[in-house]
Amino acid sequence: MTRLVLAVVVFNLGLIGFVLWALQQSRLQYEDQARVTTANLARLMEHDITASIRVIDQALQAVASEAARTASAPGMVSSALIEALIEQKLQRLPELDGVRVADAQGWLSHGTGVKSAGRLNIADRDYFLQLQADPDAGLVIGKPVQGRLSGKWVLNLARAIQQRDGRFAGVVQGSVPLTLFIEQFIPLQVGPSGSFTLFDEDFRLVVRQPLPGELSQTVGRPFGSDALRALVRSGRTEATYKARSIVDNVERISSYRRVQGTSYHLVIGLAEADYLAAWRGEAYKAAAMVLLFLLVSIVFALFIHRTWRSQYAAVGALEQAYRTLDAEKQLNQTIIRSSPFAIYTRDRRGFVTAWNPAAEKLFGWRAEQIVGKPLLSVPPGKERETAELRDRVLGGENIIDFEVRRQKQDGTLFDLSTTLAPLRDARGEVTGYLAIASDITERKAAEEQIEFLAYRDVLTGLPNRQLLLDRFGQALAHAERSHSKVALVFLDLDNFKTINDSLGHAVGDALLKEIARRLGECVRETDTISRQGGDEFLLVLSDLAGTEAIPPVLLKIRERLQSPFAVDGHELTTSASIGVALYPDDGRDFETLLKKADTAMYRAKDAGRNHYRFFDEQMNVEAVEHLHLKSGLRRALVQGEFELHFQPQFELASGRVIGVEALLRWRHPEDGLIPPSRFIPVAEDSGLIVPIGDWVIHEACRQAMAWRAAGLPPLIMAVNLSAVQFRRGEVQQTIAQALQATGFDPHLLELELTESVLIGDTETVLTSVRRLKQLGVKLSVDDFGTGYSSLSYLKRFDVDKLKIDQSFIRDLASDPDDAAIVRAIVQMAGSLNLRTIAEGVEDAATLALLREISCDEAQGYHFARPMAAQAFVNFMAQRAGASSSNEKVGMP
Repeated sequence: MTRLVLAVVVFNLGLIGFVLWALQQSRLQYEDQARVTTANLARLMEHDITASIRVIDQALQAVASEAARTASAPGMVSSALIEALIEQKLQRLPELDGVRVADAQGWLSHGTGVKSAGRLNIADRDYFLQLQADPDAGLVIGKPVQGRLSGKWVLNLARAIQQRDGRFAGVVQGSVPLTLFIEQFIPLQVGPSGSFTLFDEDFRLVVRQPLPGELSQTVGRPFGSDALRALVRSGRTEATYKARSIVDNVERISSYRRVQGTSYHLVIGLAEADYLAAWRGEAYKAAAMVLLFLLVSIVFALFIHRTWRSQYAAVGALEQAYRTLDAEKQLNQTIIRSSPFAIYTRDRRGFVTAWNPAAEKLFGWRAEQIVGKPLLSVPPGKERETAELRDRVLGGENIIDFEVRRQKQDGTLFDLSTTLAPLRDARGEVTGYLAIASDITERKAAEEQIEFLAYRDVLTGLPNRQLLLDRFGQALAHAERSHSKVALVFLDLDNFKTINDSLGHAVGDALLKEIARRLGECVRETDTISRQGGDEFLLVLSDLAGTEAIPPVLLKIRERLQSPFAVDGHELTTSASIGVALYPDDGRDFETLLKKADTAMYRAKDAGRNHYRFFDEQMNVEAVEHLHLKSGLRRALVQGEFELHFQPQFELASGRVIGVEALLRWRHPEDGLIPPSRFIPVAEDSGLIVPIGDWVIHEACRQAMAWRAAGLPPLIMAVNLSAVQFRRGEVQQTIAQALQATGFDPHLLELELTESVLIGDTETVLTSVRRLKQLGVKLSVDDFGTGYSSLSYLKRFDVDKLKIDQSFIRDLASDPDDAAIVRAIVQMAGSLNLRTIAEGVEDAATLALLREISCDEAQGYHFARPMAAQAFVNFMAQRAGASSSNEKVGMP
């Protein structure tokens, strides 16, 4: 191969070298031919110009002779005769633009256009001055000028007119247009870029073709390359040279000649692009031929190389084929033995012919037990399916990645992913098949688990929301066809959070599982139960003839849930609040019914839990108002729409105002003043009571300090704390920050808590109350007597005051039972060193009875209504004014 490549390269390089040498010789020949051509053309052009000058000179001599006779003997030759002679010469010499005669002073007297032009003087022309100075100078050719009569650029040829004594008598001149030289040059074959130039002895252009611009811009321009100037200055009258023109920057071979009898030179040049055009065509053809030959030689060499290589390869291929065949056999055996997949082969009868270790592990039979015998792994009931697969593969079909169930030697069932491929002999006939199998039992189990998780709740196994929606859609479709009803039941466990938080999530999860099981016992198989997360469940009761079928189901659910649950050693009880929405009565889609069932469930909770409620439109109205108030509360908190009113609290013994209760009011920009009874429950339900309560504490402390600054005496500031605020908020931190920010005395801050707060999570509440007491604030139990009153919590929580609920005070004067209750509360408080305050005092009789039973303090409309901060200042000022005027100040 190396020798072949070397031979081809050497031969081709030799060919390329020869072609390049031949092209170079051809180029030199073309250049020599161009030199000869330009020299001949220059000689021809110089001959034509010289001949024209000679003829013109003869004509000028004839006119000058006649004019001389007139000058020597005036009257012997008429002017008409001279004019006729000039006209005759012009007809014979069309190259002349005109012939004119001037006298010794330079005034034109005869000739072309003289009469029509009037008096015209040429005494300043170079040829006139030269002949005036030397009348014997013969023919004089002036420099190119623009004719004063014709306006054309011309060369003037002139001879002197002499009198008989030799004195200068004027000149006769003929004008040759410069364009004449161009016209004489155009017929010459010099190519598209050939040039003709006529220049003077100062190397300035007289005329050139092609013109580099206007003729007026060409005449007098510098001309001549360094090579031309050197040749002219050497005195040579003719020469050929190669140079780049300074006029148009074109490379040319040029020949110059001095025009005989003049001071002018002419140059004719052939451009390289023109005289080498034919040579370049030959070069392109030669290059194409060389390239073609190179390609042919390379293809020929490749053909020879391929022929040799195929011969060598054929010999080695046989040896390699045997080695490869043996290696492949060894490799296949290794792959089969080490493959993690079970690989085995069977003949047309179904007998096993090969069995790898993975097959032993998968099926349980060792190779020596199964090879040469049928494989008995088909479980009962799968014989027909297996026979169909065997027939397909023995018919020549590849069966890829199908799933089947098989059994092991010990009878264990498992899932397989199997690929079958037919085995053929040398004639292409199917002799058996190859099987590749893998155990997918775990994968199938995982897929089933994934599918289960996609539609089931992980904890309870109940349908999740996705499956519920599908079942709900089916129930609605059936209801449409059968004109029946569907109930969507929303169930929320009442006290599950307490159980989950106190006993742990494990107990909570176990309880949820048991609840799910009991719910399943309460409904039909056609109904659907779904856990929505947490302690919420949805039930779809389908195919209902009417609403009368629903209450028995709900009562059964309530009964089953009320029965105690035994969970991890704990006996637990629970209940549920249930809301029901009906299709099509309450809505025709899931989201609408869910929203309404949720609304009904919350009404059930409001009714005291462990109840159920059917949705009605009034609930929807209340829900809309609830949502309206909730969004308004958020805005009110940001835009400062809340304000505090204050109701004075009186000491009954002295009649003094000893404090005020801060009462929250909402001044809505559109609805006006909204009472607390409307918005406080919404605030507690939404959690907004926490930031609102924080604002109340800060504002109450700030206002108390503002009153002190205005001169009011120290007053107790009583502030209500919501149970939600106490449980969710950071009450201790909020109060500490308010006291620090305002400087209010903590002993004058009285926090009113309901009994429900104190009997909740006792230890947690006790810790919070102790921290509040450490701040120095007072603690009052609000609405005392309406809840689960207990002497133990009064002692444990270090309560300072009991606020007797107005429900007992309202009928105190007329109801003996209320009077007995109030008297008992006051006596008990006195025994525990607690102060008492009665709220809702509205008449003098009630006030008198409170004094009689020794109640400490009171507040109500009988004394004063709640008022704004400035109104309270005015109220206190009126009382102070009455005192200073010696009026008896006391309670109304």
